[in-house]
Amino acid sequence: AARQAEAAVPPGRAEKKPAPGRTKERPRKLGYKAQLELDQLPQRIEALEAHLEGIHARMADPAFYQLPGDEIAATKRELEHLEAELAGAYERWQALEQQAAP
Repeated sequence: AARQAEAAVPPGRAEKKPAPGRTKERPRKLGYKAQLELDQLPQRIEALEAHLEGIHARMADPAFYQLPGDEIAATKRELEHLEAELAGAYERWQALEQQAAP
């Protein structure tokens, strides 16, 4: 049985073993779409933050609370939606950065 195992490897071609301390896995590069998304995330985050600033400024105005209740509620829903979207953008950015790190 030992000779059969030896016969499976042609003479002069010993099985290569990875060097100690090295793994076979190379750092994974981001694909084109993921890299593009990573490149665009900072601008997207800045735009979301600017939009949030505008909503906060509008809500800081005392006249805002003189508006009809449904308009105030819609603005608050928009604020919550933007905050969730911003949090998701930060999470995605962090995930892509970790994938791209060597």
